[in-house]
Amino acid sequence: MGVKTNNILLFLFIIILISFTVITWNYIKIPFSGNEIIGQYSINKHHSLNDPLRYLLFVIIPLVGFLLHKKFIEKKKIDFSSLKEFSVETEIIKSGKFFYVCLFIILLLFLEFLSISFPKNPIDIFHEGQKLSSAYKSLFDRSLWSGSYVTTGIIYENLGPRLVWQFLDYSSIGSMRMLELSYILIFKILLIILIYEISKKFDFNTDLKTTYFLSLILISIFLIDYDLSSGDSLSYRDIPIIIFLIIFFKYLNNLNSFYLPLIFLGMLSVFTFFWSIDRAIIINILITLSSIYFLINKKYYNFIIVTFTSIFFWSVSYFYLGKEFKFFIENTISIFKNINYIYGIIHPTPFSDMQDSSRATKSLLLITLATLVSFNFLFNKSKKYSYRFKIIFITLTVVSFCSYLYALGRSDGGHIKQTTGILLILYFSFILYILLSFIKKYFQKNKFKKNFFLITHLILLFILILSINLNITNITDFKKRVKDYVYLDDSFFLSNEQNQFINETKPIINDYNCLQLFTNDAALSYLLKKPNCSKYYFVYSIGSVKDQNLMIEEIKKVRLIIYTGQTDNWGYLPQKKLPLVDEYITSNFKKVSKFYSWELRFR
Repeated sequence: MGVKTNNILLFLFIIILISFTVITWNYIKIPFSGNEIIGQYSINKHHSLNDPLRYLLFVIIPLVGFLLHKKFIEKKKIDFSSLKEFSVETEIIKSGKFFYVCLFIILLLFLEFLSISFPKNPIDIFHEGQKLSSAYKSLFDRSLWSGSYVTTGIIYENLGPRLVWQFLDYSSIGSMRMLELSYILIFKILLIILIYEISKKFDFNTDLKTTYFLSLILISIFLIDYDLSSGDSLSYRDIPIIIFLIIFFKYLNNLNSFYLPLIFLGMLSVFTFFWSIDRAIIINILITLSSIYFLINKKYYNFIIVTFTSIFFWSVSYFYLGKEFKFFIENTISIFKNINYIYGIIHPTPFSDMQDSSRATKSLLLITLATLVSFNFLFNKSKKYSYRFKIIFITLTVVSFCSYLYALGRSDGGHIKQTTGILLILYFSFILYILLSFIKKYFQKNKFKKNFFLITHLILLFILILSINLNITNITDFKKRVKDYVYLDDSFFLSNEQNQFINETKPIINDYNCLQLFTNDAALSYLLKKPNCSKYYFVYSIGSVKDQNLMIEEIKKVRLIIYTGQTDNWGYLPQKKLPLVDEYITSNFKKVSKFYSWELRFR
């Protein structure tokens, strides 16, 4: 049977299998056992593992068909030598030009950051409140997980803003937003370094590598911007994942002299849990796979370094955090167990007319295709693709595959979009590699390549400079603008109703040491300058009977509760979602006053 016929049969077989997964999507169900958490999953009797199982089968069934076709039709066997390191490829072209181009791009990013206009849009009392109120309480009692039920990560919700406020000796919405803008700058710089490390690995000359580097930057750098209110294809919460990729890809470039940076992999194992819990799952999967990779290549010393440092940093965290470590473990287990039932939005059926189905379908198909290509590398002994390219492609595929797990808990358009960044970089990298490999062959027969590449590089740089909005006035006034922004009064970011409520409520609660929120308006504790009485300040993330009873225990001495707010209809009302807490409040607190959407109840 000819190669073309085999490929056609394989293509049709994969299409049939994907069609099968689509048809059976809604029939793949784990029996729903009664769950006390009120949310979309429980209302629809939807088990929290249904969507992950459907996702896995959508990718795995075509993959199994692909592997069976390779084994029984094409009579091929998997060759794991594709994962083994080859010393013949360890020589990397060193070029000052290439390095200086990278530095120049980073300089441009700094100038872009200095040029941005700081966001002055009204406060997101729900999402921004998640960070403001937790950090504000921590200013008083220095608590971490013991003082705040953390949904995302202690650095994201608490330590980041708190440390900035301590440094400035002033707490403000502007300084919290400046911190987020700084995260984005750091992310963009790390993305440049990652692309630099990827570009260095390919068997191109300096001109081709520079072309690849500039082209991929031009495509990738704008997958995230400084608009804090918009959803991007990349999120700065992926910083630990980018750091992991930089370290691992740099290892591919220094196979025989690379030990010390591997220590940071062990550090990431625990640090990422403090940064963002969902990213920590991906990081620890990647660390495990990289350890297996070291074993395959008999790099036992590297394996020991990663394993030992992971154990070391977990041990240091245990002893340094003391009692907070226990709260961290309890908090994290609670989030893993309950968060999908609390936040969950059922994933749309692929190729359906359900909301966000089109975006989800595209991502599922691209991830499936990347997985098939990755496994095809294990069958293909052709040197068309270098060893390093194969490892990079497989690694980015693993990250893309795992990243889609973020969208399986809350499957709306915005969360699905945030999982596509690495996937897009993966495909852009692949297309550019194919294109430049063709150009490489073409210029082997021609003599005018220097002028061609010089012009190409200048054009790419020119487009990049034009794409970055540089503002000389903003750059020269940056220091003054930052000072004005971080010290801008919080009332500037509030609506008239919010300002009026804050101004009228402050005198009423002046004699209270704390207040308790029973509204999704998480920022109120910060805005009223009263720490939340319990750790359950972000009531949107609470749902289980256990957490409701714990909350009741913590509010038994509370004298003031803000019972309703502006964002309570974002999902199920707290009064409906938390019936046990609501019953306790209505039995022990009386309605005193109401301001617009807000209702205050006193004991």
